[in-house]
Amino acid sequence: MNHKVPAELEEKIKAELEQLNQSYIEVNGKPVNPGNCYYFDTNPPHVLYNTNCPDSLKERINEIISKYILEDEGSAY
Repeated sequence: MNHKVPAELEEKIKAELEQLNQSYIEVNGKPVNPGNCYYFDTNPPHVLYNTNCPDSLKERINEIISKYILEDEGSAY
C-alpha cells in the first residue's frame, strides 16, 4: 500500500488497538502491555513488531487492521 489511511479509518483502527492495549499479555513470563510489542503507522499503513511479540497478538492486530484496510496483493502492513 502506498497511500495514507483516511482519517476516519485511522481513528477506528487506533480505537480498536487502544482497546486491545487495555489488557496485558505474557511475554517471557512477565505481564506486558500489548502496545509495547508493536508500532502502527498509517502513512503508509504498516506495523512493526518487536521480536518477542507473541504470534497470537500479531494475528489479533492483523485482524483489526484488515477490517479497515484491504491488503494489496504482495504488500504487507
